[in-house]
Amino acid sequence: MLEAHDVVFSYDGETMVLNSLSFHVQPGELVLVTGPTGSGKSTLARFLSGFIPRQTRGFCSGVLTIDGQDTSQWSMAEVAKRVALVHQDSESQICTLGVFDEVAFGPENYLMAPERIRTIVFDSLKDVGASHLLHRPTYALSGGEKQRITIAAVLACSPEYLILDEPTSSLDPNGIQSLRQVLLRVKQSTGVVCIEHQLAPLLPIADRVVRVEKGVARAWTPADSDAVLPAASSHSVTSGPVIASLRGVSFSYGLEMVLREVSLDIGSGEIVALMGDNGSGKTTLLLVLAGLLQPQEGSVLLMSKEIRKMSRAEVAERIAVVFQNPNHQIFERTVWREQTLSLEVLNRLDAESAAACRRSLESAGLIDYMDRNPFALSHGQKRRLNVSSVTCHNPRLLLLDEPFIGQDRFGRAHMEEVISGTARKGGAVVVVTHDVSFALRLCNRIVFLRRGEILMDGAPHAVVERLRQSGHEAYSPLTVD
Repeated sequence: MLEAHDVVFSYDGETMVLNSLSFHVQPGELVLVTGPTGSGKSTLARFLSGFIPRQTRGFCSGVLTIDGQDTSQWSMAEVAKRVALVHQDSESQICTLGVFDEVAFGPENYLMAPERIRTIVFDSLKDVGASHLLHRPTYALSGGEKQRITIAAVLACSPEYLILDEPTSSLDPNGIQSLRQVLLRVKQSTGVVCIEHQLAPLLPIADRVVRVEKGVARAWTPADSDAVLPAASSHSVTSGPVIASLRGVSFSYGLEMVLREVSLDIGSGEIVALMGDNGSGKTTLLLVLAGLLQPQEGSVLLMSKEIRKMSRAEVAERIAVVFQNPNHQIFERTVWREQTLSLEVLNRLDAESAAACRRSLESAGLIDYMDRNPFALSHGQKRRLNVSSVTCHNPRLLLLDEPFIGQDRFGRAHMEEVISGTARKGGAVVVVTHDVSFALRLCNRIVFLRRGEILMDGAPHAVVERLRQSGHEAYSPLTVD
């Protein structure tokens, strides 16, 4: 049994992130851990896997035991042989340049025979539906593909206890189904802990659900479900004048063609869900729309002007983009400086806009963190800061890459209000997402990509039904019973 006994932890020595928390998991069970953003879930994961206190600084008390043995004097390597962690930011866990090498890294360190390693790599990739990525460089993978590879790399080590921090967050529906099947098999002999905001994907195979709030763990009940799932909302608009267009756009990374002759119009007032399997080209399309990638063929128009002929200032005035990884979009040392950075760059920071920045931070639930280093925020809080910092100047086109990752009910509701508010003001929003429920509830259009081409484009309910009829049953809305 893996047990945390009366754990107290603080990163700065003042704010308690874990507050006399106790927790356990035993082989043969899967425990879901949920709770609000910033409640201490990821910190608990780092403690259970030995990173706290060995590699993460802060005040710590309490004991971690494995099968009744106190691990206080164990090295990180000794704990890692028994407990494996898949981090929330999967990219930070990748340490090699190739997919095969990444999955083989653990078994190689255990000095396994080469043929045995090859078998383990093939089996682990097959388990997560990533066999086709075997010879790909890790830097060329999409966010969801990286998540699959990090999970495969951990499975290759056959740990006794497996901790996964939001393992479904970047996976497409097919990837979630594969993960569910793998965990159902793995948990027969392994203790599994999955940290999730959205319970629906893994709840059917969970043995227990634990809620962490203000650093304390307690049993979850169905009455807590509205603290995890978003409240229902709706959005209905008629598309107005075209804000952005793609005309026959093709893009490749080296010899790998990612987008193939894509044409698309995005109108004022539209909320477009950009969907498709991991690696289908969604993020690349978003970056082309933002003018951050230049297509080899075709053109990108913004307000009827070719974006490549516009100055950076003109583009920045009209387009706001939020990347999939929030750490890639933090530049300043305090939350307040980060919030006002866009306005400073655009020479639009004055008393009125500063007041708007404060209101934006307040609505994002970040007003109490103004003087804190942004990197000290939770994953979900960083993402809300990213969105808040780029929307204060009311851009015409808002581009969001998986904005709901790491968000609790409050965070999702806030994100949805920002999205709806942008559309109500006459802007357009494109959201890369795997969340079918969000697309059906709030969007008025789904654009579905397959291998770099638009497979379907239309009203959400019609597209989801066509996907079902064409064999994409995994793209169905999930709910908690």
